[in-house]
Amino acid sequence: MYCSIVLSSLVGQELAIAERDTMYYLSPVIVNPIQAKERETPVTFSNLKQEQLKERYTVQDIPVLLSEMPSMTFYSENGSGIGYNYINLRGFDQRRLSVMINGIPQNDPEDHNVYWIDFPDLLASTSDIQIQRGAGSAFYGPPAIGGSINLVTTPFNEKKGIKLESLFGFQEFGGSETKLNTRKYEVSVNSGMIENQYALFAKLGKIRSEGYREHSWVDLNSYFLGAVRFDKDMTTRFHFFGGPLSDGLAYYGLPKFVNEDLQLRRVNLMSDLYKADTVTKDLSSIPRRRPQEVENFFQPHYELMNEWRLSPTYTLYNTLFFYTGEGSFDYDASWADTSALRIGSDWGIPATENPSNTLVRAYVENQQFGWLPRLEIEHENGTLTLGTELRIHRSVHWGKVQYAENLPFGYDPDYHFYEYNGEKDIVSLYAHELYRLDSNLTLMGDLQFVYNRYGIANEKFLNNSFSMPYSFVNPRIGINYNFHPEWNGYISLAYTSREPRLKNLYAAEDQWWSWQGPQFESDTTGGTMKYNFDKPLVKPERLFDVEVGVAYQTADAQVTANLFWMEFTDELVKNGQVDMFGQPVTGNAERTRHIGLEFDGVAKMNDEVSLSGNLTISQNNLVRFSTFKDASGNDLTVPFSLDGNSIAGFPDVLCNLRATYNYEGVTSSLVAKYVGSFFTDNFENGMNKNDEYTVINFEFLYQMPEVLGMEFNLRGEVRNLLNKLYLMSGEGDKFFPAAERSYLVGVTVNL
Repeated sequence: MYCSIVLSSLVGQELAIAERDTMYYLSPVIVNPIQAKERETPVTFSNLKQEQLKERYTVQDIPVLLSEMPSMTFYSENGSGIGYNYINLRGFDQRRLSVMINGIPQNDPEDHNVYWIDFPDLLASTSDIQIQRGAGSAFYGPPAIGGSINLVTTPFNEKKGIKLESLFGFQEFGGSETKLNTRKYEVSVNSGMIENQYALFAKLGKIRSEGYREHSWVDLNSYFLGAVRFDKDMTTRFHFFGGPLSDGLAYYGLPKFVNEDLQLRRVNLMSDLYKADTVTKDLSSIPRRRPQEVENFFQPHYELMNEWRLSPTYTLYNTLFFYTGEGSFDYDASWADTSALRIGSDWGIPATENPSNTLVRAYVENQQFGWLPRLEIEHENGTLTLGTELRIHRSVHWGKVQYAENLPFGYDPDYHFYEYNGEKDIVSLYAHELYRLDSNLTLMGDLQFVYNRYGIANEKFLNNSFSMPYSFVNPRIGINYNFHPEWNGYISLAYTSREPRLKNLYAAEDQWWSWQGPQFESDTTGGTMKYNFDKPLVKPERLFDVEVGVAYQTADAQVTANLFWMEFTDELVKNGQVDMFGQPVTGNAERTRHIGLEFDGVAKMNDEVSLSGNLTISQNNLVRFSTFKDASGNDLTVPFSLDGNSIAGFPDVLCNLRATYNYEGVTSSLVAKYVGSFFTDNFENGMNKNDEYTVINFEFLYQMPEVLGMEFNLRGEVRNLLNKLYLMSGEGDKFFPAAERSYLVGVTVNL
């Protein structure tokens, strides 16, 4: 039997298997949430295709690249865009987005965060990214509040080859000094088709950056191993990716006044416990980060994906995955006395004695495995999708003194002064129908049932344990109408609920130093604190979202405009305070509202020049919200109303513009981004406000003609072209400065 397979790595194209005179078509193995389609799905969304990723991606982390998409911003802890970076969509932080890779949830089950640093150089193996904006845009993972992001990795190619890449970045410091700051090395091998049935891919890479702020370096090692098998009615794929990493801690922001000082804006402070003097603008008395404050972590990802065409009308998709994560970070705790470290009574020393120069190691080990089956049924007028999500997450957390002076004689270096196990079980059932009422009218209906259960077990010392279940029903309905070959419009209505993160219920890892206990109803009758673990104080947030849009599309232009109206009950909003690791503290606001207009477009001016851009104008306000804390976090005896105030972290205006020139292998782009001002707490304190900024970048790529069977690509990049000093984001009175101007050059060789 003769069998030839033509494999394309472009998402959306088909894989054709020709067997004698019979032709079978299999879509690429992309086991993911429902991908929105233009002029069909009534959802607000944007795509980044493989060619765009190839042109734009160099060494930056995923949030940096995504920040050019509509309604998206990012900030970097170390200022460079390589390391710990955070993304916002419509002002909603990434904890409230649903982030996936090949449809597999990436939000941490316990704290909902997304640790992009755990996916080093993944964009080098990514061929498509879809961003859906608005509520209920994803079926897997945490229900989407602000939207969902799905990255699709399809690194396979029908031709065998080897790719070598080397990039070097240079950073300006203090306006007068430029240093080699960043290096990237990568080698990848593609097998092409093997025996007309198999394909293999392997990649190894390393990214090293010194960061912009002091002691904020990152060392990222990456690998991606993939294998795919094609059968007559089935495609199976296996992915194994990740990489061990190390980085210097830099999670505390800086006082706003440092922005204009070329030296102070690079400072990396040891602790948020030290307050800067805004009058003298002197930081000399505040300790700097110690070189020993370092993180080491490793999170390998194992993915097995299968697509089985049972019949011309039935297709079964299955994804099995297993993620592990293990590592620790060492941070300064010189302020901690023996009582906080729980070593006083056991060793017979005063409870308030300070060991001095204490370095604490915080350790975490995670295991998560899941099964994501999905059945697609093609019927006469549409497609019905039925699916489920099953995930189990278990974790171990502990802390110990890694180093300290004046420890008691015989102190056990492996003594854990806090320790507990975290648990999360997730079950989701859903149905999705896309029904064609006629050739131009499509009706969409979704219904999702979600069950989540948090658990805390085996807590050392305090012995608090609980099991907290949540269940939600999330419906969505929408309609798309193509009223002209070039015009279409849509409307969708969605209701979404989502549980708070585990730390909103109980910050177990903070109990060794914090006075705050479990966030549940309590009773002190009899002189002892008793908690009712069936009644948490923090409520799930609930959202009703209306999306209305119109789109225009021709061969040379594509423009979309949409309105969103998002009504929240018990939205989890930032209060301007941060925890001991620089993360924002949140709480429920009784009623909030987000209203906005989004415009997105691309136009081909001629054969060489194209323009693209987007604009967001929004209002984000507290409708009904009272607090018992003031702007400094101090307790109040009577509630203080913040009704009508702007919500922290939400800029009212965002804009991106890209001008691209293509000619005979040369692609160059000038990219401008504008982010409007926004408050960093809910009190509308003028000092706690991130000022507006505009930043311009330049990108260059030259794809040289083939020489001796080799392809050479030369690349250059200038970020912050005008050397603008600006603050990317902030929490309360702490802000994160962006790096000064930087340069990048590199070469890619395809053999």
